[in-house]
Amino acid sequence: MNALLHPLLDAPAVVVYVVCALVITAETALLPGIVLPTLSTLLLMGFLVQRGTLSWWMALVVCVCAAVLGDQVAYWEGRMLGPRLRSSRLGRRVGAARWDRAESVIVRFGVPAVVLGRCLAGVRTLVPRVAGSAGLPYRRFVVGSVCAAVMWAGVELLAGQLAGWVAP
Repeated sequence: MNALLHPLLDAPAVVVYVVCALVITAETALLPGIVLPTLSTLLLMGFLVQRGTLSWWMALVVCVCAAVLGDQVAYWEGRMLGPRLRSSRLGRRVGAARWDRAESVIVRFGVPAVVLGRCLAGVRTLVPRVAGSAGLPYRRFVVGSVCAAVMWAGVELLAGQLAGWVAP
C-alpha cells in the first residue's frame, strides 16, 4: 500500500486531492474497494497538510465529499439490488443470518448505525448497501452518512497531521 501512496508525497496538490478522492469514493462505491487503503490515504493527506502541501479545510471537504459520494452509490445499489446482493457471492459469504442481523441493526438504530459503520474498516463498504437493502429512509441515511464522513475524515486527517509533527 505504501508503494501506491508514496508517489503522492511529491505530487502537486491537485493530483493528491483527485487521487485521494477517487480512492475514498471507490472504497464504498465498489465492493472490491474494501481492500483500498483509505486510512493510509487520509493519514497521508493529514501529513501533507502538516507539510504545507495541502490545505486542511480543502482536504476535509474533498474527503467528506468523496466519502458521501461513495456512500450514496452504495446505498442506491443496495436499494435497487438488495435481494440480488444477498444471493451474490458476497451475500452468500456473509450468510443469510448475518445479513438479516445487519439489516435489523440498521432498521433499529438507523443513523447511529450508519455513523458507527463508517468508523469500522471493512464494515464501511457494506453498511450503505445494507441500509439501502433494509429500506432505511434516504433522508435518514444521508444525515448519518454526512455526519459520519465529517467525523471520520476530520479525525483521520488530524491523526495524519499529528504524525507529521512527530515524524522527522
